[in-house]
Amino acid sequence: MTVQIRPAAAERVPAIAAMLGRAFRDDPIVRWALLPAEDPAAQIAGYFRFVDEVLAPIGMLWEAGDAAGAAVWIPPGTRLEDVDEASTPGIHTLTDPERHDALWAWIESKIPREPLWFLDHIGVDPSQQGRGIGSALVEFGLERARREAVGAFLETGTSGNVPYYERMGFRVVEEGDAPDGGPHVWFMRFDA
Repeated sequence: MTVQIRPAAAERVPAIAAMLGRAFRDDPIVRWALLPAEDPAAQIAGYFRFVDEVLAPIGMLWEAGDAAGAAVWIPPGTRLEDVDEASTPGIHTLTDPERHDALWAWIESKIPREPLWFLDHIGVDPSQQGRGIGSALVEFGLERARREAVGAFLETGTSGNVPYYERMGFRVVEEGDAPDGGPHVWFMRFDA
């Protein structure tokens, strides 16, 4: 199957966010700071909508198919603080702000400060998994890293993702439990 990947326009964010809500329904990092909700998938979709509304207009959100999958690849030199500043007020309406901010401050403290492509988030609709969509989205960013002769970095709170990313060329450089009983997180690097 050939996977078509294109920049996601701002009007695609609602459909992509809905897909990410389904894909991240059980994700420990996303779920940890969320407030209790009757419909976790809708709540998680709202979370990603706040983030991706910032990233789509500046060309960092990539879509595979008709919201079959999506990834955010943040280029080297981008200040994550600027992205956070724009999306955090909305995210705080869905989370315990102190837990959210502490978790993400800890995660961001682990991201190397050198120029790297950062895979901020990636998801594939559960109904579309196993068809190469996720691999195509990862490889899309890694090809850019190779072309620029820089590495790539990601974090995951899902143990089953670690061997998947290792097959793509990433290696674990650090792992640990987030403060205050937060999720276990693996930090992974790809060297071009």
